[in-house]
Amino acid sequence: MKKISTLSLILISTGGMIGSGWLFSPFYGLQTAGTGVLLSWLVTAILTLIIGLTFAEVATILPIVGGVMRFMGVTHSRPLGFIFIALAWVSYIVYLPLEAQSALQYLGFWIPELITHKESGVTLSGYGLMAALGIMVFLTWFNTQHLSKVAAANSVVSIWKVIIPVSIAIGMIIVFGKFDHIASNHAHTSLRMEPVLLAITSSGLAFAFAGFQNGLALANSAKNPKLAIPLSVIAPIALGWFIYSMLSLMFMWCLPNENMALVGGIAPLLGLLSLFGLHYIYIILFVDAIIAPLGTANVYTTVTGKILFGIGREFFPKSLLVKVNRNSAPYIALWINLVLGAFFLLPFPTWTQLVNFLSSLTLLSCLSGPLALMILRKKFPNLERKFKLPFPNLFGYLGFASCSFFVYWSGTDNLFYLLILMLACCGCYWLIFARDNPLFAFKKSWFMSAYIIVLYLISYSHSTHLVAFPYDNYLVFVASIIFAKIFMLSQEKKEVIAANIEKLKLELQND
Repeated sequence: MKKISTLSLILISTGGMIGSGWLFSPFYGLQTAGTGVLLSWLVTAILTLIIGLTFAEVATILPIVGGVMRFMGVTHSRPLGFIFIALAWVSYIVYLPLEAQSALQYLGFWIPELITHKESGVTLSGYGLMAALGIMVFLTWFNTQHLSKVAAANSVVSIWKVIIPVSIAIGMIIVFGKFDHIASNHAHTSLRMEPVLLAITSSGLAFAFAGFQNGLALANSAKNPKLAIPLSVIAPIALGWFIYSMLSLMFMWCLPNENMALVGGIAPLLGLLSLFGLHYIYIILFVDAIIAPLGTANVYTTVTGKILFGIGREFFPKSLLVKVNRNSAPYIALWINLVLGAFFLLPFPTWTQLVNFLSSLTLLSCLSGPLALMILRKKFPNLERKFKLPFPNLFGYLGFASCSFFVYWSGTDNLFYLLILMLACCGCYWLIFARDNPLFAFKKSWFMSAYIIVLYLISYSHSTHLVAFPYDNYLVFVASIIFAKIFMLSQEKKEVIAANIEKLKLELQND
């Protein structure tokens, strides 16, 4: 298999973090949290970094195809492993059509035929749907080529995606920024922690940072995993925090609060440029409105193919899912993802509602990293670790709690949908693997359902004013510690985990 460089792996993660999010999240976050959005970005970055570092150690031990989503299948039961990787796969499938839709919605500012205005919001027209499907087909085909070519193309796109937002933000602040505007925005919306935390998922901040996993999902393709894996977590998160904070700062520095409504929510960056008559920058934004979301879509197409390929290796080793072409690309898995992803081109909820649910689903699957860190460090301390995290239990429990906060902040409705989806995964496992034992999957994963139910009850109690802020968050933290312990007690026996590790090591040798 072709190997990719440390820089390419870093840029793959960075590319996954700078897609449609930079066109929407900085402004939506400002609307939700006011000037406190800067704190929202910082909290998001810190929690994501804690989660990412737990994965960084485990990924150097087992840089397997499908990456972080398969760790639960190593340390816990087969049904729980299936549920986790299935949840992650579902969340990743949606990214390709979502980013294609985002690009075309922004382009609808210049090409009205691509979009349709309805009472429920802006959706793609018939032409827009055909264009989105065409984009998805092209990116899927492109990912059937050599991984090194895909990585090289992504590196160029990622560099562009970093330069443009930073240049626009700094340029606007220098030329049009006024300190009085920041004072005006701060005076209008006093700093309160509840909207600061609410903005993290409801305005797409967590969605923007979820791309940190992409480099880890391709860890087995790194030339130098000892250096590449930790850097592919730390560098993109730090860079993403800087870029997104600067963009939010640009809005609050260039506009007083009373003029913020003039920007609008459909294409806020275009609205800002229009207010200052900077129409000559439109051509740059026109290009970036294509490159940023589609560059991210390309990254997620690559990773989603690897995840489904990983599902094939783990659960269907003799199926078409594990077929690769002469370029070592899992072409069957890629085309299956395309077909399923096409269904999400149909009119769905607003961008913020969809990314809110996607963020909670993606970060729910991240619970496997902190657990794998603690279990493998305790039971297998002599395994080779090319990156070793200090204080593994501290980072493990904090990582589990960080995931819990992200999932909890997504809201009561999303927690209900997560429970339904998880039970559906249990049903799928029963139909495929355990028809003679209907309750087998649930018995092996009951604590996962209980975990989501407890978060749902806390969220419901808060929404009905039975539990006030911030006590609901205190309860979430306590529940996280308790359930992390339950997950730890529910791990497989040492001999079973050792056999799983040996199986995956053999898999790596054959790559």
